[in-house]
Amino acid sequence: MRQPKPRRTLPSAAVSCRGLQMNTHLASVQGIVRRRRAAALASAVLTLSVAACSGDKPSASAVPSPTPSPSASPIVEAALVTATPSPTPTETPNPTPTPAFATPERAAAAGKAYFPPPPPRESAPPANGVGIARVVAPHLGLDHYVEVDRIIDNEMESPRDGSYAVGFYVDYDRPGSGGNAIFSAHETWNHLQGPFYQLNQAKAGDEVSVIMADGKRLNYRVLANTRYEVSSMPMAEILWPSNRPANEEWLTLLTCGGRIVYDNSGFGEYLDRDVVVAKRVS
Repeated sequence: MRQPKPRRTLPSAAVSCRGLQMNTHLASVQGIVRRRRAAALASAVLTLSVAACSGDKPSASAVPSPTPSPSASPIVEAALVTATPSPTPTETPNPTPTPAFATPERAAAAGKAYFPPPPPRESAPPANGVGIARVVAPHLGLDHYVEVDRIIDNEMESPRDGSYAVGFYVDYDRPGSGGNAIFSAHETWNHLQGPFYQLNQAKAGDEVSVIMADGKRLNYRVLANTRYEVSSMPMAEILWPSNRPANEEWLTLLTCGGRIVYDNSGFGEYLDRDVVVAKRVS
């Protein structure tokens, strides 16, 4: 497995699948946040880091607080553009071959084809101490154990066990509490599929379940699957949705997705985010 590269700061317009960074000022959500720990974040800059491909997590770079759009665009599969080769004169020797990942178009076409599933985990997952065992959605290839992630220095940790774990953020609502529970996982990790590799295929009505440590199963039905550009990521609305009825419990799943720009090494930058929202039904 390739070792992570040294940390580096990306310009604010670039978002890496090595460590996807989304910042937003949350001053506007003061008065919305009712939970004690969440309230401490209301006036801070919150960074959402969802690392995805290589395991190399660059330093966070500030992105101006986006203004939530009236309606987010529905998720669509990102189109892969095939590069058009330049014509070569008949009598001129062929030029030196272009590296496979030298252009974003070729990289995108190749990248989506070479993400095999990871090998089976060799050891049992560690206990997380919060009583949440697994997140399951068989039609999405999702059956993974849950690790605990936290808010550290106003940054949401990304799951550490990249190929196998779904991260649960204990700073937000717990499944079964009647609020909005937040989970994230990698779409890809070190050139292998991550737990949320098929999350972008979720459709309204699909079922996602959270299995508790005591065996209780909490079932949720997908309401929406939305893809956002980095610059329009409305984090305050995602974490504390204003349209969630008080009598509904929601589950929010976040991952990287959409367009990818690769460098010559084969590591890439995701430019979009996929957010799936589901309502508890039993």
